[in-house]
Amino acid sequence: MTGYGTFDCDVALDGAGLTFALPDGQTFVFALTEADVGMAYLIGADARPGQRPDELREFRAVDGRPGCWARDEDYQFCVLVQQ
Repeated sequence: MTGYGTFDCDVALDGAGLTFALPDGQTFVFALTEADVGMAYLIGADARPGQRPDELREFRAVDGRPGCWARDEDYQFCVLVQQ
């Protein structure tokens, strides 16, 4: 993930979405909105109930890199889920 490098985490899958904790304590949430397009959100480590997450805008699947999603050229994440 941009800004974090590679790290191990537990990924929670829920339908067309996933959630995982970042090394700094924030929570990253991604949900598909249509084929190859999704929205991402960051929930602060100190978030309280009812507090809105930071919306990271639209992410698109990266061609030739399964499990990788990018927002423009400035932000990308890749997830490998082992079951």
